Amino acid sequence: MTWNLMTAPWFVFTLQYTGTRPAISRRLVLALTLPVLLVPLRVGLQASQVELPPAIAGFTATVVFAYVLSLVASGCYLLVRQNKNDARFSLRQALSLSAIPIGSFLFWNLSTLEITATAMAVTFDAGTITACTGLAAARYRYGLFSSIPAVGALGEDALIEQTDDLMFVVDANGRVVQSNRIAVEKLDTTRSELLTSEIGDVVGYEIDEIAASETISLETVAGVRQYDSQLSAVTDPHGNRIASVLSFRDVSDREVSQQRLSVLNRVLRHNLRNRMDIVKSHAETLPSSVDEHRSSIIAAADDAVALGRQAQQIDRFVSARESSSQIDLTRIVERALDRISATDVTVTTDMPGTAVVTTNRRAAANAIESPLKNAVDYAASAAAVTITATDGGYCVIISDDGPGIPAAELDALDRGTEDALKHTTGLGLWQLKWAVMTLNGDVSFEIDNGTTVRIDIPDNTASGTE
Repeated sequence: MTWNLMTAPWFVFTLQYTGTRPAISRRLVLALTLPVLLVPLRVGLQASQVELPPAIAGFTATVVFAYVLSLVASGCYLLVRQNKNDARFSLRQALSLSAIPIGSFLFWNLSTLEITATAMAVTFDAGTITACTGLAAARYRYGLFSSIPAVGALGEDALIEQTDDLMFVVDANGRVVQSNRIAVEKLDTTRSELLTSEIGDVVGYEIDEIAASETISLETVAGVRQYDSQLSAVTDPHGNRIASVLSFRDVSDREVSQQRLSVLNRVLRHNLRNRMDIVKSHAETLPSSVDEHRSSIIAAADDAVALGRQAQQIDRFVSARESSSQIDLTRIVERALDRISATDVTVTTDMPGTAVVTTNRRAAANAIESPLKNAVDYAASAAAVTITATDGGYCVIISDDGPGIPAAELDALDRGTEDALKHTTGLGLWQLKWAVMTLNGDVSFEIDNGTTVRIDIPDNTASGTE
């Protein structure tokens, strides 16, 4: 009777402990316990010498026995399944907890056999010791409450429910079998309606169309929004695809920002170049008596055009989706030096014959040329370029003996934004930073009797990325 009565609370514990059903109502506990209460009822009737028909007594015993065994088997299954779903929950922990009902059941039933009183006491004690040992191992050896599996299971559910992404689970026939709260709210529907629909009817796109599209448009409660779609497969233990998980991230604001930047970038560059050509042409017609002013105007116009050209270069490697290719960093430095005029500056190099990496060609050229040009332009008398091999790539070191980069410009680079009052004088440092980010590399500065720039360029082949 003790074993029968303990199975219901033990099963409730497994439901909550594994996170299968964390909210257990009193009504559910009563419903689970009610069949087991037939055991003390039967014992009470027998103690009161009420004779039950053998058929009823046998049927009652069979039903209760099958029921409590199903509770134990279900609880053990939940524990073993948790071990497969959560690497932090060990199989030994599952077996320790399972030993509580199973071990006591085996020994306590042996104690009911026709054996001596001593043997009966020993087997009953063995069942109790087995249950206590399993509980002690689960508590002290495997940390019963130090890392509760339910936290991981419920946390995973919370991640899905709290995300701003629209998420669906779709079966092999394209029917929606699950969705999160945000999908119901954004699409102004009900969960029951979603679960009776096909994904094509819900979002207006079939699975193949979603997989082939970078972004899709969805009609939501906030109007038509642009979403970035992600598709991943759900497979069974044998690797067979049984369903798909679809997630849609709202990128409307990002898309609009990119469009604005693209339009402004093109229009400003085009207009800036045309207007500066007009300024230069008018400046060149000024009389010789104002040569100094004319030279200043032409120089400023040339600087403005160069700034626009630099912005175009940055836009090309930041926005373009260029695949990685093999490049020689030594050759890039040599070509950059050929284009840079250094009349009063001595440039020394210490580079290997070849320094080949697989990376973004355009970003690598900009990452090297920008600080190299600054070093030559601002050096007092000397600049140096060194290329050394590193684990998984190369480090390009560019140094000069100039006045150094102003602290305000480095601060703006660290903040990631320009200050309203203290801003950088150009795009050179931003070009360097964005180029290195495109390369998944790193850049650092040392300001001491000049400037030293260290650019770490990883080799995508060595790092396993493309």
